[in-house]
Amino acid sequence: MLTSRVMRTPALLVCSALLALACSKQDNQTSTPEPAPVPEPVVVPEPEPEPEPEPEPEPEDQRTLQARACDDEGNAPVCTALAIKWETGEEGPQDVTKAREYYQKGCDGGHALGCYNYAVFLEKGQGGDADPTKALELHLSVCEGELPDKGCLNAAILLETGVAGEPDMAKSRELYQKICDGGNQTGCVSVGRMAMLGDGGAKEPKKARTMFDAACEAGDATGCYFMSLAWDKGVGGKRSKKKAAEYKTKACEGGYQPAC
Repeated sequence: MLTSRVMRTPALLVCSALLALACSKQDNQTSTPEPAPVPEPVVVPEPEPEPEPEPEPEPEDQRTLQARACDDEGNAPVCTALAIKWETGEEGPQDVTKAREYYQKGCDGGHALGCYNYAVFLEKGQGGDADPTKALELHLSVCEGELPDKGCLNAAILLETGVAGEPDMAKSRELYQKICDGGNQTGCVSVGRMAMLGDGGAKEPKKARTMFDAACEAGDATGCYFMSLAWDKGVGGKRSKKKAAEYKTKACEGGYQPAC
């Protein structure tokens, strides 16, 4: 019995081995090989777009630049230049209030033209209330400074007319004489007129006639008109209706409308 069991065991082992081999062979014959993996496509990244350049800032206009120089830096001549732009409407809107403001800044900074123009605004009440007293003060200051023709003439007119207070004919005549001595024919005609009437000093008809004639010859139409009056009335010399008419025609042709 023992021998028989031993004999059967190897046989079973062989049979099992053959069966396993057959199964393995069958599996090998029936199994489908796995497909090769498909490589993933290579994605090439797009280059980053270059940033657009920053737009250049718009250049600042002249008024903006001048306002900065005036307000921040205290540049008085620039204040006056900006005021002129506001007054005339150059390079922008017109605004007499702003013009007056910047003329005052120019004047406060010591710029003579700024003071003169600010005084004119005060005379006329442009861009604010009129203040002829302050205007006269500024004109006298300018008269003694860099712009005697402008300042002295306006101051003389204010003093003669009494717009800024009590008239002062003597001072007015003095200022007219000052600018006449500097070659200002308007001043010369005014001195002649006051000398003819005896305003602010002695009556000097001959001097008046001489001054009228010189101003007319220099091209001042007002001088020609007063010379026509001198000939017509015999002021400081002879009378002549013909000469009076000739000078009156010169005055009209020169642009002095009262003579036309």
